[in-house]
Parts: sequence; C-alpha cells; structure tokens
Amino acid sequence: MKKASDLPFKQYIDVLKAKIFTLQNISWKSPKVIGGSILLLLLMGSGIVYLNSTTSAVYVVVNGEKVGLLESQQQAGAMIDEILSEKGAPIGVAAKTHDSITFSSVRIKNSEYRALSKSTLEADIAYYVDGAAVKVNNEPIFVLAKAEDGERLLKEFQEYYAKPSEKNQVASVSFEEEVETEPVEVPLDQALSYEQALEKLKQGNLQKIEYTIQENDSWWLIARKNDMKTKEVLASNPGANEDTILKLGKKITLEKVAPYITVVCEGVRTDIETIPFDVVTKTDSSLSSGQTNVKQAGSDGEKEVQYAYVQKNDKVVTQTVKDEKVLKTAVSQIIEKGPQQVTVAYSRGSGSTVSGVSWPLRGPITSYYGYRHSEFHTGIDIDGDQGDPYTAAAAGKVVSAGWSGNYGNTILIDHGNGVMTRYAHSSKLLVSAGARVTKGQTIGLVGSTGRSTGSHLHFEVIINGDTTNPLNSLR
Repeated sequence: MKKASDLPFKQYIDVLKAKIFTLQNISWKSPKVIGGSILLLLLMGSGIVYLNSTTSAVYVVVNGEKVGLLESQQQAGAMIDEILSEKGAPIGVAAKTHDSITFSSVRIKNSEYRALSKSTLEADIAYYVDGAAVKVNNEPIFVLAKAEDGERLLKEFQEYYAKPSEKNQVASVSFEEEVETEPVEVPLDQALSYEQALEKLKQGNLQKIEYTIQENDSWWLIARKNDMKTKEVLASNPGANEDTILKLGKKITLEKVAPYITVVCEGVRTDIETIPFDVVTKTDSSLSSGQTNVKQAGSDGEKEVQYAYVQKNDKVVTQTVKDEKVLKTAVSQIIEKGPQQVTVAYSRGSGSTVSGVSWPLRGPITSYYGYRHSEFHTGIDIDGDQGDPYTAAAAGKVVSAGWSGNYGNTILIDHGNGVMTRYAHSSKLLVSAGARVTKGQTIGLVGSTGRSTGSHLHFEVIINGDTTNPLNSLR
C-alpha cells in the first residue's frame, strides 16, 4: 500500500485531514492535534502556491521525441488535423501520416511554459496520400493525388485531342501505348492534383539532349536531323542566332518535347475549303505595250470536303477524301495584256502548266495568286516560321541568289524549257548563283526580308517569262 506522502498533493491533504480529525478519545487541545492542524495549514498553503505557479500541459511526442507543449490533448489533436488538411489542400485532399504521435501529461511552471507552434509541429511530421500512379508501358510517369481521378484523367486527355463535334464524327479513340492507373501510396510532395496532371500530359515531356557539332552542320541541318524546327534549336541555346558560327566538336543543347501518351483518333471530318480562282491571261491588240486590264475580276469559291482520317495527338497521319461538294463556284480572273507579251492562256488542269513541281514548303497558303486589293500577287505565300528550311521544287540551275528589292533575299532557278521558279523573303540563302540543285534539296530558310508582313515563303512559277498560278503546277 502507498504511504500518504507518496500520493498526489490533494489526495495527501485529504488523507491527513481524515487522520487528524477522526482520532478517537483525543482532546482538541492535545499537542498532537494542534501540531497536526498547524502542519495541515502549512501544507495547504504551500499547495495553493504550487497550484498557482504551475499549469497542466501535454507533451506532443512524434516518433518517440518530444517536440513541444500544448495545453491539452484536445488542442494538440485539433492542431494536427488542421495541419493535415492545410498540407493536402493544394492538391484537393487531406494529407495522411504514418508517424507515431502520442501525448504525455505534465505539470510545469508557468514561467517555463512555451506553447508549441504549428509550424514547428508541421516540420516534424512526414506526409503521404493514397493516390494513383499513371503508368505508360508499365513505367510510372506521375502520381495523382486522388486514386479515383485516374480513369477520368485519361478520358479527358483523349477528348482533348479527339474533339468530337457535328463536323468531326470520331469513330474510335485509343492510346498507342499501354496505359493504366494503379492505386499507390506516395509522399505528399510527389503527388499531383487532377489539374496539374492534365496540364502535364498536354505539355508533354521536355527532354534535354546534348548534341555534338559535326562537319558541315548548320542550325537548320541540326534541326532537320532531330525532327525539330530551326527556331526550336536556337531557343534551346540562349544567345544563339542563325549567324552564330558552329564549331566542330562543340556541344549544344537540344530541348525536345515528347508526348507522354499518344492518343490515336479515327473518324470522318467535314471541312469548308477555299477554291482559289484561276487567272487567265489574254492578248488584246487594242492595248499598248506593257498595258494590262482586268477584264473580269476573280473570286474564290468554296467547297465542303469530307475526309476520313487517322490522327495521332494533334498531327493527322493519313487523310483520304470521301466526298466533295462545291458550295460556291470560283470565278476566273481574266487579264488582258498588250500584244508584246507572250500569250499564256490556261485554266486549272489545262494550258501552260508544269509537271513534276513539288511543294517547296508544307504549310497553309496565306495569299493566293492573282489580284488582291488592286495589286497583282505574282505567286503564292506559304506560311512558315522564321528559319524553317525550304527545298527546290524541281531540279535545275540557280540563276541568281541574293537581295532583290521587295522580294528580299531571293533565289531564282531555271528548270529548262522556259520554266523557272522563284523563292522570296528568305532569312538565309544556302545556294549560290551557278549551282546545280536537285529536286527536294534544301536551298534556303524561311524569313521576312524585303516587303513582307511576317515569316513566309513567296513562291512563283514562271513560264516563258510570265508568272502563272503555282497551284496549277504543284503536285
């Protein structure tokens, strides 16, 4: 049995009082009673002083180590719940912890009590979430904070590229790779919110590659070797431009974006396309030398084209015309010229055209051949980025390569039989006058030199000295 002195202070006083005031047959005047009473008063006084100078508290113990004091276990529990909620808030979940968190009661002097701060406790806890690993070909690429978001994420990523609509009837959507989600426990700082994960998939995987300069390398050739654009190669090397000299053996950085997942879509798409008008040139003996007259203004037509296609992410890999319907017929532009000009009369599919001329650059046409706002446009403008390489439309000999007034940096190639092609507004020329070129050979880089409102390639087909509509010759 415990001695009275071994009991807590309040219990000890109660026991002592009971013993003093329940003694039988002892006079209150007895020295024993008087002495006991005095002792009781002294003890009660010291107890009151002790209680007033101390406070009850709990130690918060994380993994066996005391990290600080709080008033009560309830206060500590509320603080921990608040920390877990705040930690997970940015990714839309409440964080969890495997740490052992216990509490130890203590009475401490008021002057020594220092309340544990939330930031201190926060720093001593390790956090995790029950998420979902997104795996491509059995390799995890990231972890979602919520396991239930996995399937929804993959479906929305497919719809991001498929874009089904009345004009785009999507027959099937799938992944080229093997894609799956798997429940997994992950540290909080490695988990992504749904929005972060979707954006990561859209942006793709940025890969940095070290490339060593080889003999005869140029910026455009490096881009071509690595399936990049010249501007992307330059952007990977801050401070470099098209005129920066490349030293043999020097290492440069290539930053390529590769998709994490490839979405394969198959379907039928309906587009409204422009039918560019033809330009027909006739000789009019009533006109003086060098004089021209627009006999009939041209106007573009429109057609509805139905394509069966296969698309990988945002790139169409195959496209076949299923149906075509003319909505508005194009009206040919008729130009009369003075008799000194060689008569060139043609229409689409007949007349003076050139066979075997290939596209020098792939891209949308931003300006067609013919009169545009009272000015005659002698070629077509093909949209392109600064530094994109373009090629010779056919084999031939370079007649000139250099600055040519409004054309800017220009290449003129003679293909024989009265046929020539012109390539204008270049940022850089890669051939010189007198050089022999082959069909498909890279001869220059797209630019915006001369009279130009933006980066593009101005391309002309010239027959017997007269410009003709390149669209009649390109195949």
